[in-house]
Amino acid sequence: MALRNAEPKIRRAKRDALVRSHPDVVERTLLEEAARCEQLSAEQRHALADRLAEMANHLLWRSHKLAETARKVRPPGLPPGARRP
Repeated sequence: MALRNAEPKIRRAKRDALVRSHPDVVERTLLEEAARCEQLSAEQRHALADRLAEMANHLLWRSHKLAETARKVRPPGLPPGARRP
């Protein structure tokens, strides 16, 4: 019985590792599913919407982290958005 309970956890860990290592593949797959959403049931559409929202939140979090890093490496006295001379 313990092995059966571990199977979903193992599958989830593998899926999470794939998402972390290949976010572009996951994004492309989700967009392909969204393109054919008329063929999905209401339950499947709801699950797809949840996954798309989760991916959007993850990308937003990443963009905030990258912007924060950009602010940290900006030379002192350089205003935000300014280009190199």
